[in-house]
Amino acid sequence: MNQISDIKQYAKSHQVPIMQDGGIDFICNYIKTHDVHSVLEIGTAIGYSSIRFAKATDDVKVVTLELDLDRYIKARQNISDNGLEDKITAINQDALKFQTDQKFDLIFIDGPKAQYIRCFEKFKDNLSERGVIISDNLSFHGMVEDQSLTHNYSTIKLVRKIKKYVDFLKNNVEFYTEFYPFGDGISVSCRSKKIDKEQIFSAKLPDSKLDIGLIAFDLDDTLLNSNLKISPRTIKAIQDCTKKGIYIVLCSGRAENAILPFVRQLDIAGSQYGRYLIGINGASILDLHTRQPVYEQKLGSGILRLVHKEADARGMGCHVCDADTIYADRDTEWTRKDSILCGLNFKVVPDFDEFMEKGHPKILVPAPEEEVAEFLPELKAKLQGRADVFTSKPFFLEVMPHNCGKGQAVLWLADKLGVQRIKTMAFGDSFNDESMLTMVEYGVAMKNGQEHLKEVARFVTRATNNEDGIADFLETWVL
Repeated sequence: MNQISDIKQYAKSHQVPIMQDGGIDFICNYIKTHDVHSVLEIGTAIGYSSIRFAKATDDVKVVTLELDLDRYIKARQNISDNGLEDKITAINQDALKFQTDQKFDLIFIDGPKAQYIRCFEKFKDNLSERGVIISDNLSFHGMVEDQSLTHNYSTIKLVRKIKKYVDFLKNNVEFYTEFYPFGDGISVSCRSKKIDKEQIFSAKLPDSKLDIGLIAFDLDDTLLNSNLKISPRTIKAIQDCTKKGIYIVLCSGRAENAILPFVRQLDIAGSQYGRYLIGINGASILDLHTRQPVYEQKLGSGILRLVHKEADARGMGCHVCDADTIYADRDTEWTRKDSILCGLNFKVVPDFDEFMEKGHPKILVPAPEEEVAEFLPELKAKLQGRADVFTSKPFFLEVMPHNCGKGQAVLWLADKLGVQRIKTMAFGDSFNDESMLTMVEYGVAMKNGQEHLKEVARFVTRATNNEDGIADFLETWVL
């Protein structure tokens, strides 16, 4: 098998565990960006990851250990088919019996989970001066964080061993370890100094061109620079995407009319590939050719009134909106802030509770950052399972229908347009973009984005929203 896709398909059909895309992409780019020349892999399986590592740069070499004879033979065949015998040394041996004096820039632990601690201790002295130990499967499909996800006794025992390893890493005084949700959960351990997160995020880039059918873009601090403009370079890159037959969708917390000025800047709405936009954080999808919504979600009046009551009790205002107007319960600096930012009309509604009777896609509570931070967990607890509560900006607390976010809207539209999920991409920077970046195949966080978002996204741009980060990414890996 000389195609990576063929090896992945073989692994799937023969139930051979291999690395998830997010994890393998991260390690390949770590090899590229951290001058890694030598890798020791514990757990070859059928050679998928060692082949990916060996192809990352021209001068990296891999030693990989596999105890299972059948998998070892298959790995040797795959390595040979890819012409990598001079770059990958595969050894059929128990890792704990393997002896070497060689120093490695990266040691990758992905063998038997019960042996992770012993492998770490055995091979830590084989690290080069600036080397790292990377371990995989530390989430184990979410079961390490939530053991109630399985009731199988053998799986529970395995999960407990992984949890023991995680605790071992956290309490290890010789090594500093950072944990990341890439793939199935990985850790990066190094001696003596803290790991530079910006260096880690700089490794979260594709290793080849991507086949994309639809791209969704958040606006503020993502597509827009600090002057609330789309740069000429970014406009050209997006227009070039539509010429390739890629659907472009602006996806914002703003109402539709507040998004339209940026649609006009892009000048793609006349095309089939630019005819849709997603507003109100995923609660509405508008067809720009018919000027009609094709998808809508609303909060019921009961939840709207509860939010209003709780906010009012704290002396905080709130508002709802339609396509061109913000309707607030009071006129203050904070209730007008969204109107100013989005360029929408502003109107105070005397009987706010009655006005909410018909339902609205979302309700927003604008207030000073510290007040929002205090109110957020309390409101989340009251509305758990009934509505989603989050911040789109530190001073904007938003409430939307449960499981109605940007991610759900993007995938709904992709399905409508016949675009497979594996060809979907999204760019974002803040908490309200998380569902979008985690639900599409290729979630891309901006370099200037929230730290948490950069951790959960598959990729991170090399440049910020003020440095044409989107254009750089599209030109390099999409166009």
